[in-house]
Amino acid sequence: NFSTIITTNKMTGLKMIPSISKEDYTPSLSIEESVDTIAVMLDQQSTTYKCCDYLANNDSTYSMSTPSLTRRNQFHQHKPHQSGCVDRLCREKMTQWCYQVTDFCKFRREAVAISISFLDRFLSSSSPRAQKALQSRKEYQLASMTTLYIAIKMFEPMVLDASLLATISQGCYDEKDINDMEKDILHDLGWRMNGPIVQDFIRHFLVFLPLSACTHDDEVDTVLLDIAKYQAEIAVCDYDLSLMNQSDIALAALLNSIEGIDEAVFSGRSRFEFLLSISDETGLNPFSYDVNVARARLLELFKKNSGYELPQIANLTPVVRSRKEFVIQKPKRLNSTGSTSPVSVTKHPNERKHSQTAKCA
Repeated sequence: NFSTIITTNKMTGLKMIPSISKEDYTPSLSIEESVDTIAVMLDQQSTTYKCCDYLANNDSTYSMSTPSLTRRNQFHQHKPHQSGCVDRLCREKMTQWCYQVTDFCKFRREAVAISISFLDRFLSSSSPRAQKALQSRKEYQLASMTTLYIAIKMFEPMVLDASLLATISQGCYDEKDINDMEKDILHDLGWRMNGPIVQDFIRHFLVFLPLSACTHDDEVDTVLLDIAKYQAEIAVCDYDLSLMNQSDIALAALLNSIEGIDEAVFSGRSRFEFLLSISDETGLNPFSYDVNVARARLLELFKKNSGYELPQIANLTPVVRSRKEFVIQKPKRLNSTGSTSPVSVTKHPNERKHSQTAKCA
């Protein structure tokens, strides 16, 4: 029953859907085109399309953006909050419901990432309708449904009719409710509906993958794509990750995926050439503190959703488990002789292109 979505205690984890063809997901772009696109997306994620911590007053769950990495284990310790208010669990369940709808209707899962980005930005606004949605779970459900409806209408080849969505709600909402909410959301977002999602960054980062990466196995790029894309999909469900930069989450997903491939298949030299190319061309730091935090969280979500841990076997760019260790941790790289040597990690992860923090041979 639709009306019981938010009050249900258990929902199944999201399952991975392997790519049928990598050409359907990765763009046929030059490095120069990807560099230009990434620069635009970086500006968008930090300005127009950035959302705020709109649940700060509704629940007291620790945020992943807090200084201590040890708080990661306290994410789900909810404190009492006002009855009926929306919290992180509400958001997670509605996101999972959106995935159920898109999977059943054979829409792309990216539609969910886009719709939840609409929802987060809408609820970050100070409009009366957004504030009402934060105080009423029924209104929040309507907003969640409507942002999915908008995303599908804008980015999918088939349209999900408002009357069908009303039918799915089993009488909770009618077509007018959905259309009225759509108008309010579009107005509050200022009709800015084309922001970046994590999958966009992953696609363009993979353009920097060197040809040498596929020397021993021509499926390396497909494996990286599938595992990183899956992490991007499960990241949408997590409120704490929604407060981070999409570019950091994309880098985290790729680093976790890289660590899951044996060095005999994907050489250390090739993987560091890949990461250094991203750093040089975009100014992003794959070894930043925020990327490290996102990696740890994605690994937890991967296990929660899939039922097994994502192997981290290469041990060339390991996840660091505390702030102190992060400052002194020295990920390994290959030098000219083929042996490993340390790479320094910056104490100031916000420094960008003019302060390189990792060098490889």
